[in-house]
Amino acid sequence: MFTFHAQNSIGKRGEQLFLTTFPEWNTNNRVTCTEPDFVDKHGRKAEIKFDVSKRAHRDSKGHQLNFFMETISNDRKNTQGGIFRAHQEKVKFFVYIFEQPQRIFIMNVAKALQKTKELIQTGKYRQCRIKNPHYYTIGYPLPISEFTSCMLTSADLNNPPTKLKNMKRRLECLMKHTTPKRKKRIRSN
Repeated sequence: MFTFHAQNSIGKRGEQLFLTTFPEWNTNNRVTCTEPDFVDKHGRKAEIKFDVSKRAHRDSKGHQLNFFMETISNDRKNTQGGIFRAHQEKVKFFVYIFEQPQRIFIMNVAKALQKTKELIQTGKYRQCRIKNPHYYTIGYPLPISEFTSCMLTSADLNNPPTKLKNMKRRLECLMKHTTPKRKKRIRSN
C-alpha cells in the first residue's frame, strides 16, 4: 500500500530524472498536481510515469516486460489515470521511466491510448487493483513489446514540432528563391 506522500516522493524522483535527461523541458505542475508534469517552449506537454515496482515480471537481464497502464487512478472518485488522463489533458508525450534498471520509453499519447484499449479489449490481460489508504488504483500490466508502434525517440522531445519545422523550411525556401522586384529605371537623355 502506498500513501500519498510516498507516491509523491517517488514521482518527484522520476520528474528529476526526466529534467536531468531533458533539461529543455519545464515543470508544469508546481502549484497543483492535477496538471500534466512538463511543458516545453512550444507548448507541448509530457506526462511521466515512474515505475519502481520490484514485483514486475522481468527477463533474464532484469528488464521489466510490462508497462503498468493505469486506467483509473482513484476508484472512489472514478478519476482517469495514466494514458487515459494524458489523452484527456491533450498531452503529446507519455514518458514511461523504469528506475531499476533505468530505462526511458517515450510514446505518442494517441497511439499508446489506442494500443492500450486494443490490448484490454482482447481479454487476455488481467486487471490489477493497487491498494492505497482510501481507494484503489486500477490498471493492466501490458507487454512493452506491443507498444513498439507507439514509441518515439528522445529527438522527438528535443526537436520543435513538425508543423513548426515545416513552416521554417517553407519560409527558408521562399526566401532563397524570391528575388526582390526592382523598379524600372527611367532613362533620361
